[in-house]
Amino acid sequence: MWTAKPDSTAMAPILDAIRECIELAETTADKAIAKPSDIAGLSMMFLAGAGQSLLSVGILSEHGLIAHALSAGRTVVEMAIDFAYIVKDPTVRIPKFESYDHVSKFRLAKAVDKLHGGKAPQAAMATLKQRHDAARTNNPDSKANWAGETLKDRATEAGRETLYELPYAEMCEASHSRRWNARVRACRIDSEPKVHFGPMTPSTRPITDVRCDGALDPESSSTHADSKAMRASWID
Repeated sequence: MWTAKPDSTAMAPILDAIRECIELAETTADKAIAKPSDIAGLSMMFLAGAGQSLLSVGILSEHGLIAHALSAGRTVVEMAIDFAYIVKDPTVRIPKFESYDHVSKFRLAKAVDKLHGGKAPQAAMATLKQRHDAARTNNPDSKANWAGETLKDRATEAGRETLYELPYAEMCEASHSRRWNARVRACRIDSEPKVHFGPMTPSTRPITDVRCDGALDPESSSTHADSKAMRASWID
């Protein structure tokens, strides 16, 4: 199992928590293997994916790669929402979740076939299309995604609104090409503003503090992102 490097003492409590979560996931997966069922199979799949994502979060956090750690962590949050949503009606939702894989595979295969000028094996394409069409026929509501509902709607039904509104929203900010992604890389070296292009010093500063400090700056008369006061708050 991955372990923290000696120079990451500031992140030690977080890294320990991640390690404990991974160990718990492995123990739970072993119990699921012992009693096979559709729910058990789904649990193992989600736990394995979440465990790998947490491992990535730990490694990235250890190096202060905050935006990338949040991007990896978003996978865990989305899984937590979807699992809670699926188990509310597993008989219907597990098949929908699994069969949508055929839709995704055919979509990718079409893109590859197009890229290579239609040179993909047509027998394989025909099989993928057949599976795709069957999945679409069996789940006509699954157009934009496997559930046919937005992640927000799934979180609401599953009672996971807080996961969606707080950590997931923050992680999306880090995952997409938005200003926040550049902001977390701002720093000050020898009194000069710089931008990190490599590993950063780990930080345990609460993300809400990072996000709010510019807006709460009493000397700032403007909430515009380019204000001098807010720029100063990026670099501390």
